[in-house]
Amino acid sequence: MKRTVLIAALLLALPGAAVAQFTYKWTPVPMDSTWDYMKDLRATMVIEKYSPQVAPLQEIVGYSEDEYDKLRPESGLSNFAADVVAAVAEEKTGQKVDIALMNFGGIRTSLPKGAVRVYDIFSIFPFDNYIVVFDIKGSDLRRFLEQMIARRRVEALSGVRIEIDDRTPVKLEVAGAPIDDNRIYRFATINFLMDGGDGVVLSDVAFNREDTNIWIRDAIVEYLRAQTARGEKISLHPDGRVKYVNEKKEERR
Repeated sequence: MKRTVLIAALLLALPGAAVAQFTYKWTPVPMDSTWDYMKDLRATMVIEKYSPQVAPLQEIVGYSEDEYDKLRPESGLSNFAADVVAAVAEEKTGQKVDIALMNFGGIRTSLPKGAVRVYDIFSIFPFDNYIVVFDIKGSDLRRFLEQMIARRRVEALSGVRIEIDDRTPVKLEVAGAPIDDNRIYRFATINFLMDGGDGVVLSDVAFNREDTNIWIRDAIVEYLRAQTARGEKISLHPDGRVKYVNEKKEERR
């Protein structure tokens, strides 16, 4: 029947074509539970094959009080990602982390309001990036942060207090104090940034590197499981760790 209608339509579209005569009929088909029992064997086999792999992604690992998105120079979601990098690095290495870095580009979508499932975290952090920890001299750390500020591309940070006037830092604190050029700081990030991703240059100034081999998305899933077990909900807010003195010059997204 579909074929007949299509041919007739094509004939009518031809210049000087005669009016085609055709008839058709239809029968209403109710969409009820009857169709639940009419399974396509091949489709059923495919679903059964992959269901065990998909099921773990449906696990609820947390409850979010609101929907959270990433915003530059900081937001609740970007701060959360950087804070988790720091917390997991500390737990894995047993050493205090002074500063942590996560790129905004690695945060691909927003965190939904309500139940948060494993697949939500995988959607937000889809890349195979793992957490890396290393040492860095204070003078190199200062230079690194100043270069990010000069580029007007400050990534998500943990453990800092930074105030910026256009492209110049007017306040630059790490671990609760101004940067000491002679001090050695413990720095946590992901391998993508460590290896030069998003224009970040760290490998030349890093030493005592330690690869945790913990994927960032797995780290966040475990972090949320633990938070939920304590009866806590996900509540994310900016805290002023990175801000512009002149609000009109503030970065966005």
